[in-house]
Amino acid sequence: MKRIIGLFAVLAMGSGCAIQTHYFQHGAVQPTNMVDADSVKVFSGPAPAGTSFQVLGSVGVDLVGDGEAALALLKEETAAMGANAVMDVRLTKINSYAARTGMSGVAIVIK
Repeated sequence: MKRIIGLFAVLAMGSGCAIQTHYFQHGAVQPTNMVDADSVKVFSGPAPAGTSFQVLGSVGVDLVGDGEAALALLKEETAAMGANAVMDVRLTKINSYAARTGMSGVAIVIK
């Protein structure tokens, strides 16, 4: 029985599912424009000085794969929110059997 439970645990960790989520900031107006994921700008820190922007909320993804795959999924999720940029991006690597990669940031609309 312990072997079966252990097998299911390993299979669950090694599954190729991706988790993506976003949270709109209280009072944020959701944009109605469509944004192409390829045009989403990514900033590892705050937006450049002098940039006028509106914060929409938080965005995050987690998947089995590398940083490039996580970045592509983060851009897709950011675009789905109607944001054209994401700032304060953080990368999280979990070196386990499944080699999961997470990425999160703050979705913004640059005006």
